[in-house]
Amino acid sequence: MSYSLYLCRFVGGDTAPMDETAIRDVLDPVTLAGTTAADSPGSPEFRELEAEDGGTADVYGGTRGLTFHRFSPGRVLDLVAELARRTGAVVIPGDGPAILTTEAHRRHLPEGFRAEAIVVPPPALTGQAISLVISPQPEVRQRPILPQFPYHPNPVATGSVAASDEPCVCCGQERGWVYTGPVYAADAPAAGICPYCIAFGTAAERYDASFADTVEGDVSQDVVTEILERTPGFTTWQSPHWLTHCGDGTAFLGPAGTKELTAYPDAIDHLRRQCAAWTWPPEQVEDFLGSLDKDGGPTAYLFRCRVCAAHLAYADFT
Repeated sequence: MSYSLYLCRFVGGDTAPMDETAIRDVLDPVTLAGTTAADSPGSPEFRELEAEDGGTADVYGGTRGLTFHRFSPGRVLDLVAELARRTGAVVIPGDGPAILTTEAHRRHLPEGFRAEAIVVPPPALTGQAISLVISPQPEVRQRPILPQFPYHPNPVATGSVAASDEPCVCCGQERGWVYTGPVYAADAPAAGICPYCIAFGTAAERYDASFADTVEGDVSQDVVTEILERTPGFTTWQSPHWLTHCGDGTAFLGPAGTKELTAYPDAIDHLRRQCAAWTWPPEQVEDFLGSLDKDGGPTAYLFRCRVCAAHLAYADFT
């Protein structure tokens, strides 16, 4: 952080000394270098801090007030909070309200600080609390629960559904989510369909659309319809297809690379058999499996059988 933060104790509107022992107890263990008043008479003390988590700060001043320059978030701010708790000092961000540990301190502040000062009781005054005052976090919106997709159980995690505050292009309602995968239709919009319109079949009916290219395997027409028309698809390098197993469609778990597939040896064996069917020599197959990349290419697409829980995968590339 490039700005400054101040720590002062006030009595009757004027600065008052802080407990020097508390300052040294807190700062001495993390001081890398610096000067003291005895070293430089008439000058404020200077300290170069490095906290346990590697965070740093330059600190100027003494018992009448400390200024933290170029401070890092994390443990450095925990040190500031600890000093405020132990000395009764006020934390003054460079651009934010003063932080008091008790309401009784408000009357001692200079008049310009009183109205906007906030009280954070000592047990709650931490470095994180100071960070939230310095850089308030936007309110997190509670988004609606997504529809259940048996063949794509977590489309947010796979990247096929994302948060959005825009209205759906199909139903016109602002649903909090938007589908980001492929749409197969002549006249369908390329983006902006909400996952509810997919789950209810509204988008498929309105646009004569599907959200995957094909379903691979022998399954009932009801399963094919559910996957193609009422399930969010996923983005691939080539046309995506849905794997089946045990007479049912599988659940799509997401794109995967070599690292992600290490937890699924059955999926790796499934891929190995596919590569062997391409008549690749064993060395080429293993090189290919070792080159899989979740975010680049080639990429594997991981599935789980809904009947026996076996993992399957296929891979493609540009």
